[in-house]
Amino acid sequence: MEFNFGFFSGCKSYVSWIRLFLLYSILCMWTSVECWSYFYSDTTMNWAEARTWCREHYTDMVAIQNQKEIEHLNSWLPMKQDYYWIGIRKIDDIWTWVGTNKALTEEATNWAKNEPNNGMITTTGNSEDCVEMYIKRSRETGKWNDEWCGKKKTALCYAAACKNDSCAYGECVETVNNHKCECFPGFYGERCEQVVKCSADELIIPDKGNLSCTHTYGEFTYDSSCQYSCEEGYQLSVPRPLRCTATGNWSEPPPTCKLVQCQELSQSPRGSIECFDPLGSFSYQSTCIFTCDQGYELNDSLSNTLQCESSGNWNSSQPSCIPVQCSTLQDLENGIVTCENDTDMTFSYGKTCSFSCAHGYRLAGASRVTCTSAAEWSEQMPQCEAITCQNPEGEAHLITDCGKRQTELKPSSTCSFSCEPGFELQGAHITICSEDGLWSEAIPTCKAVQCSAVQDLKNGIVNCEDGTGMKFSYGNTCSFSCEQGFELQGAHITICSEDGQWSEALPVCKAVQCSAVQDLKNGIVNCEDGTGMKFSYGNTCSFSCEQGFELQGAHITICSEDGQWSEALPVCKAVQCSAVQDLQNGVVKCEGGTGMKFSYGNTCSFSCEQGFELQGANTTICSEDGQWSEAMPICSAIRCPHLEAPENGNMTCSKHEPVFSSQCSFTCDQDFALDGHELLTCVHNGSWSGKKPTCQAVLSRNVTTAIVAAGGSVLGSGLLMSLWILKQLRKRTSKFELNSNSSDIDLL
Repeated sequence: MEFNFGFFSGCKSYVSWIRLFLLYSILCMWTSVECWSYFYSDTTMNWAEARTWCREHYTDMVAIQNQKEIEHLNSWLPMKQDYYWIGIRKIDDIWTWVGTNKALTEEATNWAKNEPNNGMITTTGNSEDCVEMYIKRSRETGKWNDEWCGKKKTALCYAAACKNDSCAYGECVETVNNHKCECFPGFYGERCEQVVKCSADELIIPDKGNLSCTHTYGEFTYDSSCQYSCEEGYQLSVPRPLRCTATGNWSEPPPTCKLVQCQELSQSPRGSIECFDPLGSFSYQSTCIFTCDQGYELNDSLSNTLQCESSGNWNSSQPSCIPVQCSTLQDLENGIVTCENDTDMTFSYGKTCSFSCAHGYRLAGASRVTCTSAAEWSEQMPQCEAITCQNPEGEAHLITDCGKRQTELKPSSTCSFSCEPGFELQGAHITICSEDGLWSEAIPTCKAVQCSAVQDLKNGIVNCEDGTGMKFSYGNTCSFSCEQGFELQGAHITICSEDGQWSEALPVCKAVQCSAVQDLKNGIVNCEDGTGMKFSYGNTCSFSCEQGFELQGAHITICSEDGQWSEALPVCKAVQCSAVQDLQNGVVKCEGGTGMKFSYGNTCSFSCEQGFELQGANTTICSEDGQWSEAMPICSAIRCPHLEAPENGNMTCSKHEPVFSSQCSFTCDQDFALDGHELLTCVHNGSWSGKKPTCQAVLSRNVTTAIVAAGGSVLGSGLLMSLWILKQLRKRTSKFELNSNSSDIDLL
């Protein structure tokens, strides 16, 4: 493979590659300057082959550093039709310098206009992931373009100036004709050989503390680490070590040694705590003693004393005070024992239990006991005794039933009460023996049965027998009837029963109902007193028609007592207008009418034949009163202005009046000629088809002869006479015509 190379110097001179190579070698030996050189291939290859070739023969593909470098390459490199590959490629959708594996920054981009566009997707589905540089291009020279990596282009390489030992603690960066060191954090100098140092005086050893340091690059220099420690019972405010940073400052201020603190102990709700703090409250070497209130004792803790250790923890868990325990209560015969917190089966200090007896028993003894601080119950256990009620006795007419099998009336026993026929119970029907041996209800009494007064019957009559005033007893009867126009709904008679209730409910007198009135087509039905579609005796309905219709039949109907309407349903008939007459010299067009019949809302329009114009309305409508809204129009003939015969002429017209299509012809007298149209016609817009003509005088042959005889030679002394005649003729006309077949002279 053939190749070329070049290098960039201050003089920018170019010679053959052999001389340049010798000069390059001599300059490097004389000046010991490391040079960054450029090389390119004589043949084209794809991007991957180009990079392999660059790495085999030189350092790598060219990585553009700045605009000056672009200008140099554009002036030095020869023009190649397919341009040059450079060391940028899209990796994971990021444009990356392959030599340094660094992403292309925004400020370092040199893309051509509208690039990169990934716009040329190949038929094989490959994208434009590689970059070419335009060299000596007619436009946008030196700019970049994204391109398919499989295309053949010239490889552009460079030989690095950086060596393994160019920078002590930094990264060597190539520059044009030189290199520079970008120092790692914490280093500086031309070769990054100097290390940043932190001040040892800032490392203050705290009270109760110690310090130990380790160094990587020298005492108290970058990355040196200093760890603090504290005496027993003390702890660092910042546990992490201090580090000398790249700025020459310690990573944070020196820590302090603080007294170790144990968790603050809470006061027991049923006890007390007493602490002794030689160094500080709840701190290292603090001692706390616990005691319990009356009725409480310490739990199973080994000791009632706790001590704060150097670890910041108490030497044991905090003890608590638990209540003392009483003996378990025995079951209560025929009763129930209920204690606080039934789920807790223990009987501790302060716990209260209450007693209740089963149904039919009463409590004998204390109803409540409490566990005391001496671990004993405050009262003796009570007992449950059986409860009974006395046999209830009532007054006359009362029937009592307490059951035949009950020998004793115990709690929950029941007795029912009823009265003899003709009497009603005053009081409770049932009473129950309660747990305290008393009946739940008072003994009732029996009172003679009374029915309530019968209410008046609306639109009807009530007739009662055997009643005294408003009081009705068992067996009294009442009958019912309705007024005219109403019919009875319910029983015709009711009887006062032995239970004080009427045998039948009060009936009602319901008005006779007529059928619903049907809708009136093209009309309105207005009913009074009716509810919805229901109509009763006496209800009325009136009828009216919509606009353009007239009522045929009764205007009102009434619901009769026999449930029939007094009048039949009327009809609404459309209002009719008279037939429209024919329009002389015109056309009538009607819409909505059938034959010669026209109803409300039908319309007729009018138009005239050619030569006629409409006088009156062009439309008429059949009104709600059966009359047409407009009078019948007429078609009048279109008239043109009157014409008169021209002076020295005659006029002959086809019609007596100058109406549409009439014609007038014109002629002139002897020695006069017609100037204008010989025939005029009256057209549709009321004007003549042309301008009225005139008759102009014509000079004859006899006049010319007379002029010659009177004056002799026309060109001689008769000239004055000719001028005089001309002047006289001009008074009569402004134009003279020459007859080419005569010897007349035209005077124009």
